[in-house]
Amino acid sequence: MKKASLFLLLSLLTLWSCNEQEGEDSAIKSMLIDDTLPTANGGILDIMVVCDDKLWDDAAGLAFQEHFTGMVYGLPQPEPLYTVRQVEASSFSDLLKRSRYVVLLDTEADSSLFKYEQDKWARGQLVVHLRADNTENLRKLVLKTRQAIDDKINGLERERQSQKIAAQLHSEYPEFFKKHNLSLNIPKDFEISVAKDDVVVYWKTTTRSDNGIIVYVGDLPEEDAIIGNNIVPLRDSLTQLYVPGSREGSYMTTEDLIKPQFNPMEIQGRFAMEARGLWRTIGDIMGGPFVSYTIYDEENQRLIYIEAFMLAPQKKKRRSLFELESIIRDLQIL
Repeated sequence: MKKASLFLLLSLLTLWSCNEQEGEDSAIKSMLIDDTLPTANGGILDIMVVCDDKLWDDAAGLAFQEHFTGMVYGLPQPEPLYTVRQVEASSFSDLLKRSRYVVLLDTEADSSLFKYEQDKWARGQLVVHLRADNTENLRKLVLKTRQAIDDKINGLERERQSQKIAAQLHSEYPEFFKKHNLSLNIPKDFEISVAKDDVVVYWKTTTRSDNGIIVYVGDLPEEDAIIGNNIVPLRDSLTQLYVPGSREGSYMTTEDLIKPQFNPMEIQGRFAMEARGLWRTIGDIMGGPFVSYTIYDEENQRLIYIEAFMLAPQKKKRRSLFELESIIRDLQIL
């Protein structure tokens, strides 16, 4: 009996040792594979689509373009959601295979495929496979999956921007964040312009643009208030007090000629409203885009408002605004 027990123990130890070695070998193999891959490249929200020219100009390609090259709401000049480039498979060179976001569109008899693939040709890369047995079914597949693909790429890009921000954090955080149990990663090139018990405002000024971030904590609106109706009045009350224009007595307000767009969403398990729109200056001629998130924190009976806005005359703004969005979307409720 003792011999049997000893044999069983030795067998288990041997098996454990083999599994451990196999795990180490797999990890080493994985590291070696990663090290051989180049780093993915491309600008913010750039997509490379690989498909035949004929397919790109057909219904499936047009369905893809309709969504991903649609105009961003709330920008003073028309700018697309994504920068989309299309190449045929024969022109998809090794250099292009390093693109960060790649979509493969094709048709094949008796075949249907929709899947994501990470790090296929480069580290930090996402490849999306979309295939159907004919062009009509491919069009249907594109229509069915394009919002999910949009959300996937958008989320990965926000995560990438957050990692960049984490490497260059601000060293000074007002008491405001500790008091309200909030955390926000602010890049070190932003300066604090307002720090009060219920609001904090950051500014970043460069030769290309002025960028601002507002964080405010207040009371929840009355129960019978229509969700969203209080957002613009709240915003205007904050900007009038804390975002002055360049001329004496001037201040920021929400542009009412083009109404803000509201989208319900969830942030950290709490109901929230995203708002996108334009701002202008009372008493001055400045203006630009803003994006905000109003979080209804019922658990703590409070409203959290966070906004990013920018001024960049005659400059494209979509990428810079996305970088600002990535900052404010990282707000943590502790």
